Amino acid sequence: MSTESTPRMAVLTAGADLLARHPLNSVQLSDVAKAADVTLEEVANDYPSIRRLAADVLDHERASMRDVQRRAELEHSPVRRIVAAFRLVGENLAADIVVRAGVRIASESREQFPDRRIDPFQTWQSFVRGQLEEELAAGRRLAIGIERGTWLIVASGMGTKDLIAFSGDWDSAPEMLAQTASDILELVVEFA
Repeated sequence: MSTESTPRMAVLTAGADLLARHPLNSVQLSDVAKAADVTLEEVANDYPSIRRLAADVLDHERASMRDVQRRAELEHSPVRRIVAAFRLVGENLAADIVVRAGVRIASESREQFPDRRIDPFQTWQSFVRGQLEEELAAGRRLAIGIERGTWLIVASGMGTKDLIAFSGDWDSAPEMLAQTASDILELVVEFA
């Protein structure tokens, strides 16, 4: 239980900032305490282990990505849903350090969470495939098969996300991810 002097979200955010920049195995609770400017005991009140903190980071990131897909579904066109989802993911990456930490943990440390099914590629593959299947059902043609098209779109998005992470230019994430989706969709979906 958090005390008033150590709000759980402040500790989570400080820990996420560290986990977004460093591998999970290299971060200690004492590092989180120092970053949050609280005592180790205060951190341990909310998070008895780094793994427990990382689990909350993953929960936050998962909820964020579900919200992205829900919000993207408001678009009328499946193609526009894909572009919207990429942009919304970029907005979350740009604005929310906990999401960035969750993405890093999911890609680097998922084996440390055997109780969870962590597969970002499969999650986005299912979403994109569903949108392309809806396009096909509406009479739109694809320039390549649905599986290859799905793979290209998702791999392009994940590659763009990795390039943004490498450069550290998180502010560019919404535009870069949306542009990537638009460019790849022009190759995959026959618009004429």
